[in-house]
Amino acid sequence: MPTTAIRLSPLLIVILLTSCAGFLQPHDQTTLNTIKNELTVGAETKPAKTVTPVEINDALLPPLKIEIPKATAKKLEQRFDLVINNAPANQVLMGIVGGTRYSMLVHPDIKGDISVNLKDVTVFEALDALRELYGYEYKVDGSRIFIEQQSMQTRVFQVNYIVGQRKGASDIRVTSGSISGGSQNNQQGTNNTGATSQVSNNISGGANNNRTFTSSSINTTSNNDFWRDLTESLNGIVGNENGRRIIVNLQSGVIVVRAMPNEIRNVESFLNLMQVSIERQVILEAKILNVQLNDQSQSGVNWSVFGRSGSNTGIVGNINANTRLSSSGNGNLVSGDLTASSGTALTNAATTALGGPLFAIALQGANFSTLLSFLETQGDVQVLSSPRISSINNQKAVLKVGTDEFFVTGISSNTTASVGATTTVPEVILQPFFSGITLDVTPQIDKDDNIILHMHPSISQVSTVNKQVTLGGTAGQINLPLASSNISETDSIVRTRDGRVIVIGGLMTESASSTKSKVPGLGDVKGVGAAFRQQSTAKTKTELVILLKASVVQGQDSWSNDMLSSKQRIEDMRRQDAGTEAQ
Repeated sequence: MPTTAIRLSPLLIVILLTSCAGFLQPHDQTTLNTIKNELTVGAETKPAKTVTPVEINDALLPPLKIEIPKATAKKLEQRFDLVINNAPANQVLMGIVGGTRYSMLVHPDIKGDISVNLKDVTVFEALDALRELYGYEYKVDGSRIFIEQQSMQTRVFQVNYIVGQRKGASDIRVTSGSISGGSQNNQQGTNNTGATSQVSNNISGGANNNRTFTSSSINTTSNNDFWRDLTESLNGIVGNENGRRIIVNLQSGVIVVRAMPNEIRNVESFLNLMQVSIERQVILEAKILNVQLNDQSQSGVNWSVFGRSGSNTGIVGNINANTRLSSSGNGNLVSGDLTASSGTALTNAATTALGGPLFAIALQGANFSTLLSFLETQGDVQVLSSPRISSINNQKAVLKVGTDEFFVTGISSNTTASVGATTTVPEVILQPFFSGITLDVTPQIDKDDNIILHMHPSISQVSTVNKQVTLGGTAGQINLPLASSNISETDSIVRTRDGRVIVIGGLMTESASSTKSKVPGLGDVKGVGAAFRQQSTAKTKTELVILLKASVVQGQDSWSNDMLSSKQRIEDMRRQDAGTEAQ
């Protein structure tokens, strides 16, 4: 028997190893490979060259031999001095092009005298000066210059923008409770119809008479109606007097302007500046982190250590009820180009008690990796979300990740009394509560790629709390699964530069957990059982940190780099999965 056991041991080992290997099924890499190929194609800034089949090349005519023309240097415009005193306008205009390659055609109605003293000017610099001073309009056709009289002209412009009106709102508030009128509570209504009487008892009576007390709130609204604002602006420039008119076609983006020449030039300058501004775009990348602070960082993340490098700046302040962020503090965190607008509040609106004032900070760092490495020295870092979104200038972008769950927010009972029977039917009111992460960002980009951001990130966790409610009468008691919300959010306006990382932190929470242990049997004995029981309490402090990076889109290269960055992150995920499978 012992010999048989020794012979079977290797066989059993092989069977066990084979069965274990069957559980290690490789992951399906089809989806990852497809994403990788699409990102590679999208990152190409130039389309790949197509190869023409040989049959088509043979059917084509032989290439023509054309000599490349010799490069010719562009002649500089001649410069001259123009000194005139009370000379007829038509003679001055004709004399300006003397000795140049241009021809001059002056309208017969051009009258008046000209007195100017211009030094070292070209033909068009002189004409621009005369147009600005005397109003002599001109247009150029090749080498011919036409001097026109002051009269109404019509000009057509093209503006590319989406048709529609966009409204946005961002709200954050801290409420301390509400009171309601006593005469409205437990309101009853009776409706008699024949032999049936219906009585309604509303336990939330007086809801319309409730007054909510708000200790702190910020409400930000935006109403973007581009074409209405554009039409009003153009009418303000041109007006509607003496035949002036503005026609705007929304579907084609065509704008027809009939006005005087100088007014048309003002319209052209306005549209050029406006088009450049509305076409600016940013890529917003955020990381929402939860840092479980270690024993050395129980007072919060020590940002002053990070600011000693001299390359990271920001603003810092304390938050209590009805207080706002102020530029106070010390070290490098105070001086910097990241500023908050006057009256901007950074607020934590958690419905649970946080046990003291909050410490809020808006910090500007170099990149994500540096900040993440620094936070790992302060405690355990958990990435809650890493959203990426893009938005054009002055347009709100909203990102929402989570779930909506319905909870009971009100209850009423309808009692129906009929001949020989009374029926009570409870009715509940349900409302959805969101649990997850939302990010609301509105960027504004200037010509130097400085960015002003209105940010409103929010993290909400909704749990169920069971409440016993007595309805009275025959209805008895009812168990209500009510919603208990724990919300952490901030609302702030900051200014940063292209490619810099903004950090908002200081939103701290403290949780306590209790653990009980006992010796089975002995721990339940009265009197001496306390010697066989043990109870321990542990407190944990966590800080919510939000990192936001705004990068201005400079062209196709910006999108290509963004796709390559996404491709690199997918490759890192695949390597991590491969390492996990190998283990």
